[in-house]
Amino acid sequence: MLQTQDVTGPISGGSAIPYDEWTEKLGTVYGLWRPRKAAYDDFTAGVVHRSVGNFGVVNCVCDPCGGARQAKEISGDDLETVILQLVLSGQERFTIDSKGFELTAGDIILWNTTRPMTFDVTEKLHKISVLMPLARLRNWLPGSWHLIDNKFARDSTTASLLCALIQSMAPQFLAGRLENSDALTDALMGTLVSTLGPPTSRGEFYERHQLIRIKRFIDKHLSNPDLSLQGIASAHQISLRHLHSLFQSEGQTALQYLISQRLLRCRRDLSNPAMTGRTITEIALGWGFQHPTHFSRRFKSEFGLTPYEFRHASNEGLVLYD
Repeated sequence: MLQTQDVTGPISGGSAIPYDEWTEKLGTVYGLWRPRKAAYDDFTAGVVHRSVGNFGVVNCVCDPCGGARQAKEISGDDLETVILQLVLSGQERFTIDSKGFELTAGDIILWNTTRPMTFDVTEKLHKISVLMPLARLRNWLPGSWHLIDNKFARDSTTASLLCALIQSMAPQFLAGRLENSDALTDALMGTLVSTLGPPTSRGEFYERHQLIRIKRFIDKHLSNPDLSLQGIASAHQISLRHLHSLFQSEGQTALQYLISQRLLRCRRDLSNPAMTGRTITEIALGWGFQHPTHFSRRFKSEFGLTPYEFRHASNEGLVLYD
């Protein structure tokens, strides 16, 4: 059963800290990352953290905020950590490899420091995160560790079991009453893996791995205005029909994925102060859009603001980035 805690003040064992101190503390835990401006000038947070070897637990409460760990940050350190995060209260939006997840109380997100991610806390958040070596997950699931789901919803078997284990283990570990980090890692990894069902069939494994390769190919060639679905299929020696079938489980078509990635890159550049010397049209054309009007219409449909409105608001520190 999910146990929640009043988060109007600092968490047990910690004191309220300002935004700059909070970002610094998280940097020591999660490696390099890029925070965005706090949503409120009176931002406060509370963090309690303890680690033994490569195993760590973080109990965190924070006001609305956000940040990102992208290619630049990932390449800036050699951190290979997998994180199980349990949301106790509040709301958070996660994006991992461009795939978005909405998190509320009882949900668990699985992410690792080697893949691009962003987070936006949209409502005062209380969460417990457990950090473990990514190599241990690779050992448990060789060849398929990177194919498992990222989000486990509150009512799922995986979330129910992990929630109970994390909530019983975390206070004891943070209090210094648990020391065997290897045993704790195996307990959590074993619980996670045991709920994932039978191993993926060889055919399913191949198709999921093929989809990952295709997405990376698309991401690499987004700036090419001539990139087409037929060209993507031909580059991977598959039919156009098979390309469409690979994306069926994603909830979007291959074309929708292509357009959404271009929009995300444009949105990132529009919010980047270093890109203020480039016009909106130049940014759109640079990411493969061929018609500024089409780009503006797509952008507003996706994000609710025109590119101009978004850039202006972003420069004022009012808009979250992905």
